[in-house]
Amino acid sequence: MVSLLVGVVAAAGGHLLWLDSSRDDTTLAHSSDLDVRPPLGSEGMAGAEHTTSTTPGSSEETPPATPSTTTSATPDTASSPEPPKDSSTSPPSEPDDTTPGDSEPAEHVEPAEPEPEEPAGPVGAEPGAAVVELVNAERADAGCGPVRADHRLRDSAQAHSDDMAEHGYLSHTSQDGTTFDERISDAGYPSPAAENIAMGMASADAVMEAWMNSDGHRRNILNCDISTIGVGVNSDGWYWTQNFGY
Repeated sequence: MVSLLVGVVAAAGGHLLWLDSSRDDTTLAHSSDLDVRPPLGSEGMAGAEHTTSTTPGSSEETPPATPSTTTSATPDTASSPEPPKDSSTSPPSEPDDTTPGDSEPAEHVEPAEPEPEEPAGPVGAEPGAAVVELVNAERADAGCGPVRADHRLRDSAQAHSDDMAEHGYLSHTSQDGTTFDERISDAGYPSPAAENIAMGMASADAVMEAWMNSDGHRRNILNCDISTIGVGVNSDGWYWTQNFGY
């Protein structure tokens, strides 16, 4: 089970609702009084926002630590003795008995041009496409039609993931005060529906498991009225954004 912190924000009311799964009551606080920046070192956090429902689902547990990597030391090349130089030339090798003695020269083949390297920075489309496939699998199980990827929602989601990674925060509201529906509209999509965000999960499977285990995020994913999706992810802290549209 992936540990996560979940927030579901109602855009119209401007409130942030946090639901404690161990209690039946909910606590309502103005979003201006609540600092939603993740604590230093926190991982496995997720948030959901939608325009049609103000009922959140949340849970809070201790997130798993991100596995560390170990770098091996570079071997000392100075300790290896340098072989003595031999000024004599080696005689030409004898022909291989298995090689035909009389053969035509091989045709000249132009070397293939190397493919351009991907620029460093945000993760490419592969994790996002995997999330879309997992979303449609969950929707099929729930009896909903599939969502189709939309480049405007993808651009909006990617820009928000990049911004959160650059400035180290997790929120549906950008630091300049822009809300998720405003970001989607600014990207050119006319009918914003919902947004899910998360951080700390290093794969599409992990982040989808976290979202599906949260009532608010699950509700967005399984909203049968939603028809389009865009996914953005930045591997610097693994910030994920799902933008949905009607």
